[in-house]
Amino acid sequence: MISIKPIHYGSPAYLETLELRNRVMRLPLGLNIHDEDFSFEQNCVLYAAFDGEQVIGMGSMSREGDTCKVEYLCVDTAIQSRGLGRQLLEALEGAAREQGAAHICLDARVTAQHFYERAGYHTVGEIFLLSYAPVEHILMEKDL
Repeated sequence: MISIKPIHYGSPAYLETLELRNRVMRLPLGLNIHDEDFSFEQNCVLYAAFDGEQVIGMGSMSREGDTCKVEYLCVDTAIQSRGLGRQLLEALEGAAREQGAAHICLDARVTAQHFYERAGYHTVGEIFLLSYAPVEHILMEKDL
């Protein structure tokens, strides 16, 4: 049975999310997530999706003022397109509302733009590249 739970920075489940993100988001680009600094996630809301004890998805979110930002949303490639990403996104949006945020934003990979549009996000600005993930991204936001 799949469950979504809050996790803590540095916990065993958190470390599993790093491995998941590395496998899904960095290795296919010839990069290694362990070359990056994730200390900022100490101050993030963190969720993991579990299939039993195995981490199969994750989401992280930061806050600045009245806006929350989805920093990462990642689902194991073996189970993508089954609604888990949407559930994780909804968990982050719920946490943003609980914190009193008025808006939520994210840097979406262009390949995931339609996923976020279906969840009520709209694009802001032009396509850009991130230094740590050299694929096309676009800023998207949603009022809460």
